[in-house]
Amino acid sequence: MKRSILVLALLARVASAAAPASTELEPRGQAWTVSAPATPAPAAPAQVAPAAGDRRAVAPPFEAAKHPSAPAATVPPGLPSTSQGVRGSKHDFSKTGPGPIKAVSESDTCKFCHISHRAGAGVLGNRPDSHPTSYQRYRSSTMESTSGAPPPATRMCLSCHDGTIAVGQTRADRLAMRATGDSRPGGFAKTSIGTDLRRTHPVAVRALPGMKLRAPPPGAAARLSAGGQVECTSCHDPHREDRDPVQHKFLVASNRQSALCLDCHTLDGWLSNPSAHRSSTRPPGSINGSATGYGTVGDNACASCHKQHGADERGRLLAGGQISDDKLCLGCHDGRVARVDIAREVVKPGAHAAAPGDSGHDAAESPSGRVRLPEVIATARRHATCVDCHNPHAAYSRSAQPALVAGALDGVWGIDRNGLRVDKARQEYEVCFKCHGDSANQPQARGPQPPETLRRALTDVNLRRAFDLSAPSSHPVEGPGRNLDVPSLIAPLTAASTITCSDCHSSDTTPSGGARGPHGSVYPHLLERNLSTLDRTPESPQVYALCYKCHSRDVLLSDRSAFQLHRKHVVDQSAPCTACHASHGVTVQQGTATNNAHLVNFDVSIVHASSQGLLQYTTRGARSGSCALSCHGKDHAGSSDYGVATSALRVRVPGSHRAVAAPPRPRK
Repeated sequence: MKRSILVLALLARVASAAAPASTELEPRGQAWTVSAPATPAPAAPAQVAPAAGDRRAVAPPFEAAKHPSAPAATVPPGLPSTSQGVRGSKHDFSKTGPGPIKAVSESDTCKFCHISHRAGAGVLGNRPDSHPTSYQRYRSSTMESTSGAPPPATRMCLSCHDGTIAVGQTRADRLAMRATGDSRPGGFAKTSIGTDLRRTHPVAVRALPGMKLRAPPPGAAARLSAGGQVECTSCHDPHREDRDPVQHKFLVASNRQSALCLDCHTLDGWLSNPSAHRSSTRPPGSINGSATGYGTVGDNACASCHKQHGADERGRLLAGGQISDDKLCLGCHDGRVARVDIAREVVKPGAHAAAPGDSGHDAAESPSGRVRLPEVIATARRHATCVDCHNPHAAYSRSAQPALVAGALDGVWGIDRNGLRVDKARQEYEVCFKCHGDSANQPQARGPQPPETLRRALTDVNLRRAFDLSAPSSHPVEGPGRNLDVPSLIAPLTAASTITCSDCHSSDTTPSGGARGPHGSVYPHLLERNLSTLDRTPESPQVYALCYKCHSRDVLLSDRSAFQLHRKHVVDQSAPCTACHASHGVTVQQGTATNNAHLVNFDVSIVHASSQGLLQYTTRGARSGSCALSCHGKDHAGSSDYGVATSALRVRVPGSHRAVAAPPRPRK
């Protein structure tokens, strides 16, 4: 018997010596085959059938896994082709391997991961197993599934890539290795995943109905495990490095334009709009640490903002190491990649910008979620980040249309005029109402911030109520205004027109062709143009440029104005527009159509109660009304009328109890 065994062993040794040196284990359909690609064997490759229960019995047919929507890619000049399989790739740790980690004498490329015998029932793995509970699992507040413990096939990959076990340490042997530096792949930053899986694409997750995920469709390159879960091998083929010939990351197919990502992820607007981040032909360079090798933002696609490995541990696979929530976006939107320099806008005195560090924004925030928006606590931290107003998966170039937001705001959730969440805002104001409607922590409610002095008689700062169609008066944001007599409007505006928040609140560079929208401005309150609120400011086109954008200065300061005393107040007395008018409107909770028509809500730092204790405006019909107040030392008694009723404004002369009637002016 011993002699027979010795003879068989000798024959096996001779056969091994005669076999091609590049013999490797490669997948073919649903079986594993031993092939010799360097020198084709005269006989067909011997089939090695998977053992019963072997997970690899349902491994994807990698040779046929070419994504149907991925454009053909070519190997860049100077990069070696590794189409023969493992040998010569980064996973070749044999003594002739090309990388910094290689065996001292072992020539078998398969042995570092596979073993034909002694591995245990149903297992061909030769890697030591790590305990599944030793890993921190991926988590995210927006995750619709649950990430489980790494399954066995994934732990086989992690046995090298978590950096805890040396490559030469196998289940069967301890292979002598030589390396430049640490012989664990974890000793090399680019290959180290570590045991903190919060920073890498989740594994052991399933796509459930209603999610923005799906099981890969038939013919897709990405494949789930037999249990319908995501594993390392869903995206990676450890035996073939160059199926994506640009990245050389052992992907199962080219991921140009994130074709592989889209096998599982469904994103509203990404393909249909298409998203500007999908269609951009701008070169990405190495922005945000992206190193895919693709030449455009569109080809880079998801990888422009996300990392499959080494991402921000807070979730959503965002490129890590950011010093603020906006830094990721501003890494491209600073004029170097994107055309418009938004980074320059958000550092202006009035800006929507995230504070350094964690701003408090959570992508899962909602009116009923764990993180509430609008905020319900007055002391809650306020924030404004890029993704509060923009959906990077859907944003694209499209002008705003009636009942349709501009493409830059497409796909963003909002709050409608009734205070209810809408998953896709249709009006610009619905996006603004997320923070400027029912939020309990609006700073305006605490009064003016120095050097601002403006203080309103009525202080409701809820703009959802101020613009409501039932409001006593408001600028026409939610719908056309009540006042049909506005002769100062500049065409094409009419009394039936509506406007948007960004008509007034926008970057100060908007008029000159710069950034559009409320990113940042040199003017207070993120206004597009100057609007002085200081008393005794001499009138000029520049001082009230914002008002004069829509209202003709020539008409307002003449007898053609619906209120013929504008010139007397604004020019002669140097009273600002805001002394009498609230720019947004007056809510029905605090005002009335009789006392607060025409946006009247006095600035009580300028306008005070009359000698009779009254601070009130009263409308008396078309172009007619009266004021009871004191301003600039002049007392307007309740009988001080203007317009049709008396065609006179009665003012009390300082130091006298005698009322003097101003001469009437005819209506035109």
